[in-house]
Amino acid sequence: MSQITLSQHIQLSAEQIDELERLSALGYTYADMALYFNFDEKIFIANAEFKESTINRHIRRGAMMSIAREQQAILTAAEGGNITASQELGKIRRDRGFEISKLDVFGGFQKVRDFEKLQNYIDGGCKDDLSNEESIWIEALSLMNSMDRKHGRRTTIAFFTKAPFNLTYSRASDMYDESQNLFYIDRNVEKKALRNKKAEQIEEAAAVVLQTAKNSKDFEVYGNLQMQAAKLRELDKVDPEPINTELYLKPVRMFSLDPTQVGIPSINRSELNAQIEALEIPEKDKTRLRQDAMIEQIILEDKLNELQEESKSR
Repeated sequence: MSQITLSQHIQLSAEQIDELERLSALGYTYADMALYFNFDEKIFIANAEFKESTINRHIRRGAMMSIAREQQAILTAAEGGNITASQELGKIRRDRGFEISKLDVFGGFQKVRDFEKLQNYIDGGCKDDLSNEESIWIEALSLMNSMDRKHGRRTTIAFFTKAPFNLTYSRASDMYDESQNLFYIDRNVEKKALRNKKAEQIEEAAAVVLQTAKNSKDFEVYGNLQMQAAKLRELDKVDPEPINTELYLKPVRMFSLDPTQVGIPSINRSELNAQIEALEIPEKDKTRLRQDAMIEQIILEDKLNELQEESKSR
């Protein structure tokens, strides 16, 4: 009998694999499966949750095969002219398509969304191609944004917790925040996003006032609303001065024995030699000064011997 090793502690025979797939088809939990096979629960669950494990593959296969067999039977009946089966098949196709999209769009898949890609999509005039899941997601956030304008945050979130979305309150709340950031955000600064949203609401109110204005008082109200929107967008503030890019540049350092290359006048070495000769110091020190001043050539061998003797004397 062939054995399939799942970990150091779990082995399933071919018969047990068949049982595992049937348990998965019946909707048993990982803990129930571990108890059924009398395996250590923690080790079994760790294997079951690891997507690349054999046990995880058979659990997924069991669930999928069960649904597929049921739907194949309905398909066969529908092809035979069964009206009820045809209607049920249409419902299955609609529900399955929505469930796949809902899982990916509303957080069922464990992946990080490319939020910046959707922002660029909107900012660029919606010219790029989006995947089917990204398109559905952006439509859902657009719906949230539209509902929020008319009904407010609480009603919008409550709507998405009911059929056909059936989101948890936490996920619906997160999606609401995502919709705010997607349509009102400025470089991912949330306060800026909220200011843009409020400013847009004020501008919409101002447009209504302008359309219905009948006297100077109405136009004054319109002007005040426009000023409030401008202040929310911080149009009344002076734009910050751009930072000089030279401040970010790495300073250039140059080392040279020629002072003229850095704007310092060249010295008169004859005068400098006379000054060195006038010093009341040993001749050895005078020689070193003349070499440092490039009046005399440095003999490397003598210099090394001198340094070596100095190190011995210390």
